[in-house]
Amino acid sequence: MFGFSHKKDSPELLAVIDYAVDKVEPLLRQTSGYPGDFRIPVVNALQYAQELASKVSGPVTLNPDAYAMDAYVHAIFPSLDYLAEALKSSRAMQDYFHNDYSGRDVYALLGMRRMEKIGLGMELSGQLLQQDVMQKFVYFSSHTLENPASSEALSRKKMAWTFLDSLLARVEKRVSVRKQKIQVQRQERDLLVAKLRVAEHDQRAGLQAQLAALMEDMEDTARSLDLRKYSDDFEAVLCNPEQALRLTPSAIKLDNMGVVLPLDAAIAGNTLVFDELTGFDRRDWTVTMVHFHAVQSEKFAARLDASYRMLTC
Repeated sequence: MFGFSHKKDSPELLAVIDYAVDKVEPLLRQTSGYPGDFRIPVVNALQYAQELASKVSGPVTLNPDAYAMDAYVHAIFPSLDYLAEALKSSRAMQDYFHNDYSGRDVYALLGMRRMEKIGLGMELSGQLLQQDVMQKFVYFSSHTLENPASSEALSRKKMAWTFLDSLLARVEKRVSVRKQKIQVQRQERDLLVAKLRVAEHDQRAGLQAQLAALMEDMEDTARSLDLRKYSDDFEAVLCNPEQALRLTPSAIKLDNMGVVLPLDAAIAGNTLVFDELTGFDRRDWTVTMVHFHAVQSEKFAARLDASYRMLTC
């Protein structure tokens, strides 16, 4: 999917290692262990990202007929207007329609937030229709579209790179936490030194002990920021990527109004499987791949173009 060989030191693989390292700290290219120390973590992360992208469900075709006939489409969109809104609000889709779109079908990753609420509704019990029954409703909001492409394969390839970027962001976060820590420690050191300058005699011993302990901690933090240690961060995240980013199928039975039903309920409903993406950012996302027919895409492209002109006037 990534279009390169995993063979040791192939030009394609070295380019990807360069890409991964530049996302965290470009100076790592100057270390003696480069690129060898990063080869296994990067290859492992690439393979995991590719596997994850291949597991995302879909593509689900989105059009008026699908909205009427497909229970999944009906469940994720309160109306087709929500799809149009997602297209208009997606920067990735705007860029695609204005730069890459050439009249072909469009494939993209749809992300949304799964929400739940409790409310009163009606429930059929035997032959009796009970009113004001407490029920759990599931609905979806914050629809967003990413990784648009003219084919499913190309969209999944883009998706895999997006997942890789998410993993690399986790590596960079580990490093940035330590950089922030050393900054805080330096501020604490300066404060203790200032206190020592004006401290009374009976206060100096305690302050000196605090300063000595802090200086020892600072040495540990400084050692952890040695560039030769960064490969440990790559290994910690990229050799265990499932701990940072994972896709979990979740089966839910819903009626036509979005009411959650027991999976084994005899009541008419649709058992739908939603893919939950955890760890991509601070929020959990329900994701699927979607597909727009060309004629439908053209209508949306026209609406996007009109919106774009309004924004740039």
